[in-house]
Amino acid sequence: MAEKPEKKVETSTKSKYPLEELTANAEALFSVHREVMVGALHGVTVNEMSVAEAKNLVKQFLEKKVK
Repeated sequence: MAEKPEKKVETSTKSKYPLEELTANAEALFSVHREVMVGALHGVTVNEMSVAEAKNLVKQFLEKKVK
């Protein structure tokens, strides 16, 4: 009997973490110092976000042009 291929279940909800936890683990997660993470999160009004969202903010912060 032929095996049926497994169906992959995509979850649309990503795990969210407190900003303090993301900042404390910035070096391990994003390869940046804590201070860079603080700068990237400056002005953010949410208390939690996913690792992907935080990584995107760090990338934008690092690529931002200095005036």
